[in-house]
Amino acid sequence: ADQLGLQRISALQPHMHPCCRASAWILIALAADPAAALAASPRKGKATRPAGGGFGAAASKQTSLDAAAKRLLKEAGGDVDAAQEKSFQNAMRALSRSEPELFEALMEAKGGLPTGAAHAKLVELFWDAVAAYIPARQRSVGESGMSAKARRQIDAIAGCAASAGPAVLDVGCGDGALLPHLLRAGADAGRYLGIDLSARMVAAAAAAHPAATFRRADFLELDPSGEYDCCLLNGASQFFADQSCLVGAAAAAVRSGGRVVIAHAQGAAFVAGEHRGNPAVARSCLPTPALLESLAEEHGLQVLPAEECAPGRTPPHTLEGHDFYLVALRK
Repeated sequence: ADQLGLQRISALQPHMHPCCRASAWILIALAADPAAALAASPRKGKATRPAGGGFGAAASKQTSLDAAAKRLLKEAGGDVDAAQEKSFQNAMRALSRSEPELFEALMEAKGGLPTGAAHAKLVELFWDAVAAYIPARQRSVGESGMSAKARRQIDAIAGCAASAGPAVLDVGCGDGALLPHLLRAGADAGRYLGIDLSARMVAAAAAAHPAATFRRADFLELDPSGEYDCCLLNGASQFFADQSCLVGAAAAAVRSGGRVVIAHAQGAAFVAGEHRGNPAVARSCLPTPALLESLAEEHGLQVLPAEECAPGRTPPHTLEGHDFYLVALRK
């Protein structure tokens, strides 16, 4: 890390997710001056509020702020972004004390891009901080809180996944936001498993959707079962550096005739920006059509036509997915 690196992060911060700003700033600043970085706060900037947060869940089932989150929010004068950033910094401090070797691996990552357990820990802390402040975002939940366009996109993703069958493995499930849409599309709550690295997200999901199963787990460390009709990677694939390894693991999780669905409601262009702005967390972009074909050939899969992924869309759906990304690979 050097002064130029700090300047680059400072310039990027106003355009980044609030927790992205904190994580990117800390990864570079800590390497340059750990004591100063942990004592200071990143520059504030305006950022888009995160989506999700159980948009299919009943408001009464949303979790509330815990005592630590309330305290930080009060200290931040009600600024949710600032409190969320402080929460992330506190988690990094705690990591430096509880797991010093992992912390050092995270700080000393080549090019500021951690891999393996260090990256998994960064993603975990990143989304734990986001999850801690979901109740404070004060956004609408339920169908009425979604635009017609967003509802069509989410329903298209759910329909593509559930059309393979009722058993769905939801990788990077977050707080279970997609589950109600999956159930309406034909998925079975009893045959659904949502996994996430963030324990806070998993707790929020379990509270909002008690009929389904959620588990804190690293997807690449799961034993392949081959029991699912669909392995769904909705807003998740960019957190994996090795797309071949990811697709291979996803293919191993589904039965013959099942499918791997990769999706992002905000599209490939959004994820490319996420990757540019915070590559330490978002390690990759969404697969291009050419890469999809290569991955499919490598793992014995078939890329489904765009029309089959999202039938009846106007304008017709494409596999490039610039503004809305949805692809499916059949085993």
